[in-house]
Amino acid sequence: MKMVSLLAMAFLAAGSASAAQVWVAPAAQKIRPGATPAADAPTTARLAAAKNEFESFHLVVTGEATDVSMGLEGLSDGAGHTISGREVVLYREALINVAIRTGGEGATGMWPDALVPDVDPIMGEKRNAFPFTVPANESRAVLVDVHVPRDAPAGLYKGVVNVTGGVSAQVPIELQVWDFEVPSTSTLRSAFGLNWNGPCLGHGDNSCSNAAAEMALRARYVQAALDNHVSIHQPYYSTPVNANGSADWRDFDQYAGPFLDGTADTRLQGARLTSASVNDGSATPVVAGWGSHFKAKGWSTALFDYICDEPPITCAWSDINPRIVSSHLGDPSVLTLVTTTTTDAQLNGIVGVDLFVPVVNQIEGKPGSQWAGNQRSKYPATTWWYQSCDSFGCEPASNVTGWPTYSIDSDATRNRAMEWMSFTYDLQGELYFETTMAYYLGDPWVTQAAFGGNGDGTLFYPGTTARIGGQTEIPVESLRLKAIRDGMEDYELLNLAKTLGLGNQAIAIARSVFPTTYQATATAELIATARAELAGLILHALGKDLPPPPPPPPPSDGGTGSAPDAGSEPPPSDGGTGSAADAGEPPSSDGGTGSAPDAGNESPDAGTQNETRVAVSGFGGGCSGSSAQSGWLALPLLGLAAERRRRVRAAR
Repeated sequence: MKMVSLLAMAFLAAGSASAAQVWVAPAAQKIRPGATPAADAPTTARLAAAKNEFESFHLVVTGEATDVSMGLEGLSDGAGHTISGREVVLYREALINVAIRTGGEGATGMWPDALVPDVDPIMGEKRNAFPFTVPANESRAVLVDVHVPRDAPAGLYKGVVNVTGGVSAQVPIELQVWDFEVPSTSTLRSAFGLNWNGPCLGHGDNSCSNAAAEMALRARYVQAALDNHVSIHQPYYSTPVNANGSADWRDFDQYAGPFLDGTADTRLQGARLTSASVNDGSATPVVAGWGSHFKAKGWSTALFDYICDEPPITCAWSDINPRIVSSHLGDPSVLTLVTTTTTDAQLNGIVGVDLFVPVVNQIEGKPGSQWAGNQRSKYPATTWWYQSCDSFGCEPASNVTGWPTYSIDSDATRNRAMEWMSFTYDLQGELYFETTMAYYLGDPWVTQAAFGGNGDGTLFYPGTTARIGGQTEIPVESLRLKAIRDGMEDYELLNLAKTLGLGNQAIAIARSVFPTTYQATATAELIATARAELAGLILHALGKDLPPPPPPPPPSDGGTGSAPDAGSEPPPSDGGTGSAADAGEPPSSDGGTGSAPDAGNESPDAGTQNETRVAVSGFGGGCSGSSAQSGWLALPLLGLAAERRRRVRAAR
């Protein structure tokens, strides 16, 4: 009765204040201004996460409503354990206008992307996320982002988001914390670029004239990325080693060292960068200096030498072998990296590459293409990959479709797909060329058009105090960066299942969501079901199955009240797969095409084996393996297969 009262309160309060409606949606979709709630739109957020994992959802207001604010004090398990402070962050989702669609699946109009925090998690300063205004017949969303502390006991945590202003509501949150932990330092390595003067440009100092301020600002960018499980491989903006080998590591160690040591003030306690690149070329004394210092500090596993990017575009093929020889003379333990295929390297006589990094399209191309079929066996055991503008054709409004992409105007699941595929194709790392590209092209809050797409090479917005308030300038994260983070965490579930001897099942689950490199669109429901299935397998393997759901109450007519046949009925919808939002069909992935500018503070902001399967109940946890439940143990994976078949048929 208490939950029913809360739900009723949410509806009645919203209705009494205005015609506005408050509802929730899963994080794995994007809420555009034209999004409208379904008749049964959920008003309770039901989440599930491992310890040390982030989980989020959209809290949506469909207008008209003015001066809207939101607050969440935290979540509690009722036994004295809470999740609060900077573990809970509310972000207003600012809009950006897309003038030309990205590839064959993008769309013009207003899209949510920049995440303006209420209180930022880096400096702890109040920003101007609230209040905001929602025009009539439009929707605006707030991302509610929760990080489960590593030491949080497993169990059910509850909280309430208070919505005030032109619309008022109390929106319940229920978070099931699974009894296992994901690591702070990502298993899947990453090396994302941050050009030396990108933050300077975005924050108004085109010449990077204030070195101390710029180094501190850059460190905030590195921290923001690392708290999203992304490693910036250039954590410092100049070289500490000169061409003759002389070095001064003081500033590097001060500003970048904590991120390599795991001592930085990250929300992910102890998180370490998984990559760092030699700065200023492959000269033997330079590489020797980097290798020596990183060995002394215990950072060697992160270091690599970026020999050449996409030859012959940025260097001649004839340049590569001499660079590799020079680098290996400096320190043969420093990996040499080239973004190319083994086929092209062999054709051009390249030898000594330690780390091949092909583009995703070259690991498995579409049928009939040069790279058709799985090409993974042509590469060494340790291989990274990357996505490029090839994912959308590298030209405005091309007809290229299907690939994972970090573009703004794409389905949210395509922003999250790369890490699932990294597991399926057995790739050990992901490279991405830049995270502030739009800083060089104008105002990133107005446009991020680059290389034929929107947002290519840009995952941040410059959080100047003039734009977002507060006293300290910070990077503003994007929805796409959060999707990458979620994908990195999904990878951890897949990898943990593999380490527990469930690798075949994990691969089958991953392929049920994203079958191939060029089938990168899923649904929020499908991802949530897959995560719940993985959690159930992990909990079962650890001997930590969640108890089965309680039997229903006896019927009012005084009958026997026997439980329904567990072998013929799935669990009830409110105890299902731990989806990010309550039961109910979510709106379409693009959430509508509304084109009005942001009405907030700113104008437009601008194959399975015969191993034990365990189903999940409640919020994605596992049920016991007793015979009473055995009939529906395989239902989550069957659901994945059924959803996949529906998608395949729809695509024909």
